[in-house]
Amino acid sequence: MNKKFLSAILFGALMVSSTGTFVSCKDYDDDIENLQGQINSNKDAIAALQKLVGEGKWVTNISPVENGFAVTMSDGTTTSITGIKGADGKDGTEWTIGEDGFWYKDGEKTTSQAIAKDGEDGKPGATAPSPKIDANGMWVVYEWDAVKGEFVEKTTEISAQGTSAYVVKKDGVYVLHIADETGKFQEVTLPATSDAFVVEAPAAVVKVKFQTAKWQPAVKNTTEKAKKAYKTLTEKFTDLAGIAANAIVKQGGELPILVNPANVELTDKFDFSLQLAKGKVLDIALSNPVKGIADDWKVNNGSMSRAAKTEDCLWTLDVEPAYNEKDKKYATTENEEASLVVENEKGTVVKTAFAYQVSADDVNENVDVNAGTVTYAPTIDLTAVDAKTEKAGIIYANEYKGKAIVKLRDQLNIEQYGLSLDGNVLTIANMPANVSGITVKLNVIALGLNGSAVDKDIDVTVNQDIQVAGGLEDKNVTLSTEKVSGAYTQNVLWDVADFQFTTATQKDAFFKAGKTMSVYLLDENGDKPETATYTYTTTDDDNLAQYKSDGKATATSYSDFAKFGFSLNAENYVPGTYAIVFEATDGAATIVKSEATMIVSNPKAEDIFKLVPDFTTANVLQVIGDYTTVNNKVVYDLEDGILAPDFAGSDVTYIDLDHKAWEEAMGADTEMGAIDWIDDQGRLSVYQNAWNGDDTKANEYMLNKERNIRATYTLYGNAKNTIDYDFKVIVKSSVYTADGSNVTVKAITGAFGKEVNMTSNISAVYALGINKGKALTLFGNAGGSTQKDVTDYDAPKKDAAGKYVVNTDATPIEIAKADLIKFGMTVDAYTALGADDKFFLTVENNDVTVGSENSTLKGWETIMTEVNKYYTYNNGTWGDKAGLSADEKAARDASAEVALFKAYKDKLAYDTKKETVTTQAKPASDEIKSVTFAWDDAKLAEKFVTSTTIGTDGKFTAKAEADIKASDLVNGKAELKVNMKVTDKWGMVMTKTYTVTIKK
Repeated sequence: MNKKFLSAILFGALMVSSTGTFVSCKDYDDDIENLQGQINSNKDAIAALQKLVGEGKWVTNISPVENGFAVTMSDGTTTSITGIKGADGKDGTEWTIGEDGFWYKDGEKTTSQAIAKDGEDGKPGATAPSPKIDANGMWVVYEWDAVKGEFVEKTTEISAQGTSAYVVKKDGVYVLHIADETGKFQEVTLPATSDAFVVEAPAAVVKVKFQTAKWQPAVKNTTEKAKKAYKTLTEKFTDLAGIAANAIVKQGGELPILVNPANVELTDKFDFSLQLAKGKVLDIALSNPVKGIADDWKVNNGSMSRAAKTEDCLWTLDVEPAYNEKDKKYATTENEEASLVVENEKGTVVKTAFAYQVSADDVNENVDVNAGTVTYAPTIDLTAVDAKTEKAGIIYANEYKGKAIVKLRDQLNIEQYGLSLDGNVLTIANMPANVSGITVKLNVIALGLNGSAVDKDIDVTVNQDIQVAGGLEDKNVTLSTEKVSGAYTQNVLWDVADFQFTTATQKDAFFKAGKTMSVYLLDENGDKPETATYTYTTTDDDNLAQYKSDGKATATSYSDFAKFGFSLNAENYVPGTYAIVFEATDGAATIVKSEATMIVSNPKAEDIFKLVPDFTTANVLQVIGDYTTVNNKVVYDLEDGILAPDFAGSDVTYIDLDHKAWEEAMGADTEMGAIDWIDDQGRLSVYQNAWNGDDTKANEYMLNKERNIRATYTLYGNAKNTIDYDFKVIVKSSVYTADGSNVTVKAITGAFGKEVNMTSNISAVYALGINKGKALTLFGNAGGSTQKDVTDYDAPKKDAAGKYVVNTDATPIEIAKADLIKFGMTVDAYTALGADDKFFLTVENNDVTVGSENSTLKGWETIMTEVNKYYTYNNGTWGDKAGLSADEKAARDASAEVALFKAYKDKLAYDTKKETVTTQAKPASDEIKSVTFAWDDAKLAEKFVTSTTIGTDGKFTAKAEADIKASDLVNGKAELKVNMKVTDKWGMVMTKTYTVTIKK
């Protein structure tokens, strides 16, 4: 059935859905989907009633129930139909027309007359339209106004508040009015007796037109060709001779009707009439019921006029209005809507709503004929409307129906395609298989309703679909993660070869055809929407492109045409199943039509999201977080731990999956899942320790516990496209290790009677985070100034005579032969050196003679005089003097004395001197809350130390050896274990146990 037609005739009649094998007037599941949705709560009940009515059952009783009615059918089954306005709805209200012709509400007579008292010509009076509810919630009825001679609206004083269902019994049917979700009433019509049937107008307004014209062949045919054509037609159709000049000629007039059940057969034994609301029966004869309707009925905005198609339960009646000789016109509905009254041979009378308009269409224009386009079939009725092209092969205008002579006019055309004509039926015996269409050359001589004639050659196009074995392949598309020209796009391409064209002609026709690819996003039920989600065409900026085999270069002809498709922009698509409808056409001819499925998916979350590697161990995000913002909690912005692509939006939400599971399981408040680790700012927020107060068990602290988190991102800037990324997180201290492995304790040895500072031999590094492996300061110092013993390079050790500088063994320092010239020996003296000649470094300059040559060798004092120009002690450390200029640095680097100092300073022994060393106060690292020390065995320690309490500075004093029993010492020494506890800002406590040795 024509979709455009059906959508309009579904105005509230019965049969809103249809399943099973029974026959019913509206068994069109696809077309009535919208109406089903409106009264979804009743769809099963109405479908059941539909089935029964379609089988010929009728209503035996309707009784009100809360919010609706219970409908009892003739087979004894009872079905409830209810409104859906809410639980406060009243019982269904029943309106009936009594035998006295007045309205009755729930059995109580009203003062409103529902049937016109005075029908004409013995016909029954017209029946009023059904009651309705106005905007103020009051009942409105239609009552007969004898003065006006018509029905008028009357607002009663009866409240309809809370009414969501009511039924009206009239004209042999029950009309149920059921409120939908919006409060709008839908109508359901049911037969009321065994021999009752339901007749309905196929639309709210049905416009039935017949044509009239003044017969003036002498006036209209002025050319010789037209005169000759008229003569030919009168010779062919001899009945034309009886039409007098200027007579009014009439033709046409077809009235469509919808009849239910489907097994009702209208015959000439039925009486048909049209009745106005005032009760007047019109002088319009209705006869010759034929199943189906003409090809040219259509519906626009609820009004039905020419153009549609035939279907079961739709019938057509011939309309023959009487001619009024006095007024010189045919009868019409007088600009009103009439009700169709149908009486079967048993005397059962049923009526439609007031929907029919019958009027004359005066034809003044001359006849014309044009060529149309039709779809190939072995035989074609050239006057019938083609279902695909929606045109006939021969298109007449203002014609006198049936008065035309059609001939094939070209012998070559006839022989080429094996053409023959039988009236208007064309036979094509030799249709070429590899063409998309042929032209049929015709000569048409046609007569107009006004007596005009036309003789015209026309070329009718007969299109042919190319038959191919293949078609579109299904596609699985993963949205792109690569940006192309600023967008995440990818080509979705199909191979031309998939269509399996067998000839170059077919492929050429396909290449040249206009192509449309409609993409429909299927809903959760797998149903396709009425309108395409996206449409791609070869005529719209080439967004459906044709390529060569590389899928990049544009195809230039059928010979290099290998692929076609469209560019899919990830921003526009959401994951789901899409139906693809593809059609290639040449004008009205369909070259290829194919359908496929495309499944669109997001890239896998694990492929596009990564936890920051430096913060991740064994696929678990290691979080340190901020322990200072919220008391007793560690907070962390999870986005800092996730590497996300730029097509993932910044608007991310997080869910604590373990907390969600706890909620779904309705867990106890004492379980760890009771606490949501995601706070109202979307941060990770974890208790440092006692989340459950004093009842928190040691093994239930949240730190160092893995938690399952879900991050939900929007992809490609499309709010409808989201993706979940699930990962594990654990909150840890950056300085804590369970075994204390990040703390190093070097051997700690103290002397009897001396103070021992353990902190100088204890160091630590960060265990986690960006500082992992870097030094961690466990102990701070107060800073200040101290005296430090340093090497006094100006006071080298000397021999007993005080001439030579010596080493730690009191041995003079020999000058290397290669350095003698640097120390001051002349070249002549150097060349005269004997193999056994030796020279030693002296305190002062030393005069020496080699052979006859005299030289002076620099002494250490001379060297230091030069060195002291550039070097000194800075806060206890030997180095450059402060503020050396560039020239001074250059002189230092060029100085021979400085070079000799560097070469020999480590060979000498020196006295020491005191240097003041100033240290700045240095606190422990911020992550450290406290460090405490305790003897592992206090009683044992008591034997060797002056106090069993160790200060937080890590210092203790060993007893003097005289105060220690020799028997308590092992090999003259004592070994004591110390437990050092490091408490960090996360509340974690790390214990490190080590040994301290005390000896002489």
